[in-house]
Amino acid sequence: MAAVKVQILGNEYLLRSSASEGQVRRVAAHLNAQINEVVNGSNPSSTLAAVVLAALNITNELLQLKDSQERFYKEIEANTERLLDKIEEQS
Repeated sequence: MAAVKVQILGNEYLLRSSASEGQVRRVAAHLNAQINEVVNGSNPSSTLAAVVLAALNITNELLQLKDSQERFYKEIEANTERLLDKIEEQS
């Protein structure tokens, strides 16, 4: 498990993760960008408020992606069932 130094809101953090260094940096950069977007867009009352708002935005993105993925899997399943029915009809 490697340690990776990253900066978030100007503070340095040493993160240990089983993920690759590139992935850890990507995650930290995304979080930092989301927090900065909140700070620049809504002028929150504190750093904690900015972090919470950024976490809410990221969580919303994640849940939307999960919903989209679930719809996609259901569509694939329905298409597969239709194809199997057509194959069985032709046999």
